[in-house]
Amino acid sequence: MYIKKTPTWTKEILTSMYRLKHEEDKSWEEIARTLKENFKLNKTQKSIRRKYSRIDWNSFFKNPDGYINEESISSPKKWSQEEMIQLDAYLQAGKSYDFIADKLGRSISSIESQAQHTDWMAWKKIREAEVIPTQSEEQKTQILITQLVGAVLNVCRSKFDRIDSIKEKDFLNKVNLDNLPISFVDLKTKAKEELIALGYGNPESINLGTGVYVIVGDSHGKHTQKKMFSLLENINNTIKPNKIIHIGHILDDDNDISYDWGKFNNLVVLAKSEELRIIQEQRNKYKFHYEIVREDIYIHDLVITNQDLITDYTRTPISGLDKQIFDPKVIVNCHRHEFSTRCCNKEVSFFASPGCLCENHILQTIKQINFKEGGIVRQAFHDSFIKYRRMKHTNKYWEQGMIIVNVDKNNNVTVVPCVIKNIFNKDFATSYFDKIITSKGVFKPDKKIFINGDMHCDMHDTNVLDIQEQICSDYKPDVQVNVGDTFNYSSLNHHVMDRGGIILDKKILDEAAQTNYVLKRVSKWAKESHLIYGNHERFAKDFVEKFPQFGEFLDFKFICGLKEMGYKLTDLKSVLTIGSTKFIHGEIRMYGQVGTRLEKASRTFGKDVFIGHIHRPEIRFGCYSIGLSGILDQNYNEPEASNWLHGIGLCSQFKGQSWLTSIAIVNYKCVLNGKTYSPVNPDSWKINKYSASLSYSF
Repeated sequence: MYIKKTPTWTKEILTSMYRLKHEEDKSWEEIARTLKENFKLNKTQKSIRRKYSRIDWNSFFKNPDGYINEESISSPKKWSQEEMIQLDAYLQAGKSYDFIADKLGRSISSIESQAQHTDWMAWKKIREAEVIPTQSEEQKTQILITQLVGAVLNVCRSKFDRIDSIKEKDFLNKVNLDNLPISFVDLKTKAKEELIALGYGNPESINLGTGVYVIVGDSHGKHTQKKMFSLLENINNTIKPNKIIHIGHILDDDNDISYDWGKFNNLVVLAKSEELRIIQEQRNKYKFHYEIVREDIYIHDLVITNQDLITDYTRTPISGLDKQIFDPKVIVNCHRHEFSTRCCNKEVSFFASPGCLCENHILQTIKQINFKEGGIVRQAFHDSFIKYRRMKHTNKYWEQGMIIVNVDKNNNVTVVPCVIKNIFNKDFATSYFDKIITSKGVFKPDKKIFINGDMHCDMHDTNVLDIQEQICSDYKPDVQVNVGDTFNYSSLNHHVMDRGGIILDKKILDEAAQTNYVLKRVSKWAKESHLIYGNHERFAKDFVEKFPQFGEFLDFKFICGLKEMGYKLTDLKSVLTIGSTKFIHGEIRMYGQVGTRLEKASRTFGKDVFIGHIHRPEIRFGCYSIGLSGILDQNYNEPEASNWLHGIGLCSQFKGQSWLTSIAIVNYKCVLNGKTYSPVNPDSWKINKYSASLSYSF
């Protein structure tokens, strides 16, 4: 029962307001002041003006007392279902409140209140019960209860805490009901049970701490082969991750999950929203032990989530995702093995995708289509639709892979992309640090290659080189490759000279001595060392073309003393090939090729390509760029707004194939294989004094 209250707006006040405006044409300021003086009405000009516009003055003057009572909460006029249906229809048609008020014979404020306070989705949910034929009152009641449960979920936006907080009176008002067939407590209990069945009983997000995590994606039910699961089992037994996290689609077209997921007790499924209910049902049906998370997984400042902006059958780069939507460091699903850094102000930011576990396939469509002309039913195949034929092309861009995330006790996080490849006998294999892990077992690589580049000596980063040396001490590479821009040649920088500038604060011999010292130390990291000429090494060649009298004196190999170190040198425009892996400096133009620098390199040289020059770790179409080893502020870039990042590359070769990865070094920390690498003695990479001599042999 409603408690009667004295209405604020009496008929005397409304009559006076109408006379002041309609007959005397007073301003709203004058009307507000007059009503306050005469009736002690404390209302603003805006509220008085709004009230005036909402009054149906014809209805008011016909029956002032009845109009006031209808507007008052003391005796509201009940809305019938017929009126609600009409109101909904008018609102859907975009009619104004005054138009609807005239049609339904109600006040404008009554129409506005009912339109805004009704939960229309919940109301429509209950109406569904009325159009379903039933054989008995008991059946009708059960159907109504089912629809009421759906209405509760709509009102509470499918959130447990909102179910607990809603009051029975508020719910009845929102759905225009007088009473319920069961108690409201029982109705809320049933709503919670339905939420649990829908999967909403699982956490929206979880936070993970120190440990190792394997991120996989898009297994698509039956489309992931059993040998892929054998590979995952060997990874699980070898790396011993705290969790295996699945993102993307885990269901196939038949809404089935592969039964092989039941082998993993440490699996966490980050469910796509459209798959949530079925994932929940199948976990219960098959007694799987996996956890389900609905939205996000947080590993310190790294966010793992699903995305729907880049569809499955596309080659849109992961860098196209909007950083206004996603956090700075994100791992998402996109069927491709990709990594991309983002320009950010004084913050490391990147997108990463593990790739997929499934084989290349296309979606299946309904085989029967009802063509209404004549009611003809015809058989339809996917080849009949350009959309599905296009999928046959675009799924060629899918790449199998995973990401291994290492987190230490100080919340240092390192992301290690690991590509998955087919090997002999159609087995699957990947590489992590110094191991080849296959569906048959764990093996030692035939060859291990360590890759770095863009040192820019003497503007090299001593902290980064110190970390790289420690990694090599554990990785024990057979080959070390420097992909270029080792010697900065600051004093011969033609970009400055072409603008008329002269660099006087750099002595070329000082830079050469520092470069000699660094390269001599780096050459000890592996038995075999390679060095590619970068565009900075070309500065000397450009200078000598103008001043040939300096000739060989300025040559990189001569002035840095490379002959005695045993480096195998590769020209700037040439390609270094080791096994199935190719190494280039990114200065190669590749005229006539299309796409980004990595896409051009992939389309020109194929997969398994390492590239330098762009100063950031990136993976795209099987081409891997390496983060720089120089300091982030090179005096010509924008250190306050940059996507440059330190990093290394690792390459394991086995049975004629190569497994490449590009790893970022973030804030001078790199966590690999259970160990955190940080600078120990960075000052040892700088020289305080040196002596140089020139000798001739005949």
